[in-house]
Amino acid sequence: MSEKILVQFNMIKRKRTVDIEIPTDITARELIIGLNEAYNLEIDITNVKECFLKCENPIALVKGNKLLREFGLRTGTIINYTE
Repeated sequence: MSEKILVQFNMIKRKRTVDIEIPTDITARELIIGLNEAYNLEIDITNVKECFLKCENPIALVKGNKLLREFGLRTGTIINYTE
């Protein structure tokens, strides 16, 4: 059974914030693809330079094939999408 965390996802330009529960055993890339599809973020997932999210608590640039738990994400983390 994978650990799940509750994070705040801020879509800055849309002025929208949602709380989402995510498993920590998925990769950053999988999270980005899922959020891109769920919220129509129009992230070009084929372009590595655009395929990232900024986090607070802890401060991190979430990208690549690293598992979310490896970034130290935890309940209360804030994920910001600024584009």
